[in-house]
Amino acid sequence: MSQQTPISHVRFPALCSAVLAIALGLLCAPAHAAIDPADVLVLYNVDSPDGIQIANYYASVYPGVQLLGLTGVSTAEEIDQNHYLNVIRPQVLAGLNASTQVIVTTKGLPLRINNSTTNPGTYPGYRGATLNITIPNDWWQTYSSLESELTRIDTISTQEQMGDQSYLLSPPAFNFATDHHAANPYFNRRTGFDRADPLNEGIRLSARLDAFTVSDVIASIDRAQQAYIVPTQQLIIVDDDPSVPAASADLMPQLVNNILTPLGQAAVFDQTTADILDANKPILGYVSHGSHAAGSGFISQMQFDISPGAVFHTWESFNAYSFVQGNNRAGQSLVAEWIAKGGTAALGHVEEPTASASAVANEDIFFDMLLNGYSFVEAAWAATLQLSFVNTVVGDPLMTLRPWVSGDFDLDGAVDIDDLNILLANWQQSVGSAGMTTGDPDFDGLVDQDDLNTLLATGPFTGTVLDVLYSLNNPPATLNTGQNPSNPAPTPAAITLMSLGGMTLLGRRRV
Repeated sequence: MSQQTPISHVRFPALCSAVLAIALGLLCAPAHAAIDPADVLVLYNVDSPDGIQIANYYASVYPGVQLLGLTGVSTAEEIDQNHYLNVIRPQVLAGLNASTQVIVTTKGLPLRINNSTTNPGTYPGYRGATLNITIPNDWWQTYSSLESELTRIDTISTQEQMGDQSYLLSPPAFNFATDHHAANPYFNRRTGFDRADPLNEGIRLSARLDAFTVSDVIASIDRAQQAYIVPTQQLIIVDDDPSVPAASADLMPQLVNNILTPLGQAAVFDQTTADILDANKPILGYVSHGSHAAGSGFISQMQFDISPGAVFHTWESFNAYSFVQGNNRAGQSLVAEWIAKGGTAALGHVEEPTASASAVANEDIFFDMLLNGYSFVEAAWAATLQLSFVNTVVGDPLMTLRPWVSGDFDLDGAVDIDDLNILLANWQQSVGSAGMTTGDPDFDGLVDQDDLNTLLATGPFTGTVLDVLYSLNNPPATLNTGQNPSNPAPTPAAITLMSLGGMTLLGRRRV
């Protein structure tokens, strides 16, 4: 294991202490209206079987989302501005309605837009004599992601507007709302997103469902449904390599000191040149410069246990350059590699953003919102200053981290016989640092009596072995064991549990 500087490694005697801490308000989600599936429009390319399959699967997970098939659209990862403006944009506009808050793209749709024409200098704000200001030519951006353009689809309608990357937050004489669109009005608001809020200037949020394969995408969607959080038992890895020039300007120390530590979130904050590829607990987030372990190969070298819902954010120029396996650029890692490894979501760049807090998503804002109960798409775009730019948001936009229910080993939100079966399947086995998903909620690496006691104190499982046997053979209406109520034969789990006899368990004995 590489050298690490742990922070906030507070280990409670039992997981119930962590749950109690949550209940006391150490991690209280704010009360805000969640984005509803009916507010989501999922786009797919009718010429992409992959995209069709992903869109249909997402709609099956979130009944109510709207689907829109786009015709005549290239399946290439890069297109020019004319293809976006003349083919994609009109179809999407026609499919929008006033309630559409989030636009989701899928595999098979273009990823990157190359605004290939030289800056014409005709859009208001470019060296405008009437404005009495000079805007440098380097504020013209050639590339943007499809997802970032879609956030401003209602207002950006020309090649000049797409290239205008001036994002002055304190506008001079020109009209900020109408003359420049690159600045994100939702940036750093740290509140639930509502397109109807005048402060958001009518923007929409966006996300992309993509990976190397369709099965990778579907697996990431499934993991998003199981996303949970136990602050003391999952780590955020913050790998702040001092050899990277951006280290002096990034927000990693602020993330640790101002967000993670006050929330009681366990983390590894490393400011050495060592590779951080392993940890003693599952990870919920990974933030780095992407400079370690030979660039594009470092994700394959990771030895972490990765929790459902884990997010990835690296200060790399091309980490979302492609979703085709092996198509790395500049030797950098790919978001798709993270998803294939078992990650759930990520923030990325389809082209060079230049490494600065104005061009790369701010990790302090992102984790502050994500860990406080906001959806992934809200946290991602609230942390991103620029729109119509090269940033992209990859993963289920509606994913929300929820406090873990003690004993819920399969992460379906309920404690039932399936959770008992998981514990029994791993009984007396070493499970490493995988934790609660293997029936080891105390994270001591062994599934044993202490873990069974935790389960027996929860849900339908209360009391001694005899109590559990009774509950399995006489299940409440909410406990589906697959038994015939008129003939309650013991379940396999109950039979297995009998072999655990002689153990002293928490609870009372039935008389």
